[in-house]
Amino acid sequence: MQQIQSDDLQGVSETLLIPLHFRVQASKSDSSGFKDEMAERFHDAIAYDWGKLDPASIQSRMMAVRTAVFDVQVGNFLEKTPDGMVVNLGAGLDTRFHRLNNNRAEWIELDLPGVIRLRQKLHEPESERHRLIAASILDEDWIAQIKRHAPRWVLFVAEGVLLYFTEDEHRKIFASLAANFPGQEMLFQTIAPSLYQALAQYSHVSKMSGKVEVKWGLEDSAQVSALHSKVQFLREFPLLEGRYDDLPESFRQNMSPAMAKKVAKIVHVRFLE
Repeated sequence: MQQIQSDDLQGVSETLLIPLHFRVQASKSDSSGFKDEMAERFHDAIAYDWGKLDPASIQSRMMAVRTAVFDVQVGNFLEKTPDGMVVNLGAGLDTRFHRLNNNRAEWIELDLPGVIRLRQKLHEPESERHRLIAASILDEDWIAQIKRHAPRWVLFVAEGVLLYFTEDEHRKIFASLAANFPGQEMLFQTIAPSLYQALAQYSHVSKMSGKVEVKWGLEDSAQVSALHSKVQFLREFPLLEGRYDDLPESFRQNMSPAMAKKVAKIVHVRFLE
């Protein structure tokens, strides 16, 4: 079968191939207990130099933990509100819907037009409960579209995309979500700005064909409430907490346990009514 070229993926959009690759690596491992058949199908269909993504890297470990944490937390939302809606911001080639589908919840995959075109070329099945929307997170039109159809409970997920937005853009995003979706919740990944340079040597982002820059993040997760008065910090999930002793010695020489805890974390917030 002829593979699909990833030409539509430029800049930040190309980074979506990193989590896809490492999910497939875990899915094909006999020891992980993780299975993602849709991700494997996507991976096999895309022509890309996968060999430049080191399977033993620290980033591959963090991706595995990140996937597991988001799966658990989104699963908890679906268990409490099985008829709710998950809105995946900067969805990339995320396949969580196919892993967690409860046959009741609605699911929106939102990303830039080039990414959505790629998903369509991959012949991902769509339905009334699983829809693809081509838009920038900074656009306003998609918010009105979701508000018209949203059920009582909505969970927003931004797995890796907000790292590439500025502080002002973060403020705009959170202000818009807080104004339009009071009472709803969000899960997103962030990173401590003080560790950008130290982390660069361990990241595959530098291997992308275009220039990709991490622009902003939270030093302390609770600082998210300073972005907007209606954003309430609930909890954080540090991706390397409890895993420090298993990290390579070269990494531990540059990072204390306290620093490693701040390296990357998933933050859970609620938009106050």
